[in-house]
Amino acid sequence: MRKNTYKNPTLIEAVFELRFPPNDKWGMGSVVRFANLADKEGFPEVVDSPEGFQINFGSGKNPPEFRPASRRVQTWNREKTELWQASSELFAANRRAPYQGWDEFYPHILKGLDIYQRIAKQKTANHLALQYVNRIEYSRENDLSDFLTFMPPQIEFADLVKSAACTAQYQYQDGDLITVNAGLNLDVPKRPAMILNINYSSPEPALVQSKLKKKIELAHQRLIDAFEKSITDQQRERMVLK
Repeated sequence: MRKNTYKNPTLIEAVFELRFPPNDKWGMGSVVRFANLADKEGFPEVVDSPEGFQINFGSGKNPPEFRPASRRVQTWNREKTELWQASSELFAANRRAPYQGWDEFYPHILKGLDIYQRIAKQKTANHLALQYVNRIEYSRENDLSDFLTFMPPQIEFADLVKSAACTAQYQYQDGDLITVNAGLNLDVPKRPAMILNINYSSPEPALVQSKLKKKIELAHQRLIDAFEKSITDQQRERMVLK
């Protein structure tokens, strides 16, 4: 596995999630306490997020599905680049661009999770997810194959291919699953891009701190490996090694 660190990463958002069984003890008091503790750690901007939907990546050949998401509180840092999300059934940590690397994001995950567990005291988890969303820009003069090896419609090992998007999944022997989605983003015509979305999921992760840390590190390693297999050396030159 490559361990490259880049000066100009393409990552526009990294998301870590732990999902839990419903917790009847989580209420408004828990929300207030979480917000107060987050404020002390430099996350003073509080948003009460309404119920919505979250993506649920299936296993094997099953396509991704959307399912209801529980109401959650979001606490942002002052720069609006990092946030923690908490509900009776979920803890999440996000980092948006500019992404400073794993050595910054990993402690952000652990610090927020420590705050959450002090309040929620969850005993078991039923899902762990780590997601990296990358935006790889190109000009009209470029061919996407200059930068990506994973892209529609040329990719041969995708499970699902459409004219401007493709999806591939791989399940590891330990039961964990990685899903790679690539799709054209033409929202800004003068700066077209491919969105490379890599999602890693693990069922029923152990909450024992040592085992959970190893699981998070493993998810990160496998995500990075998938990213490196999806890009070309020309793309690496654009990102510039540190």
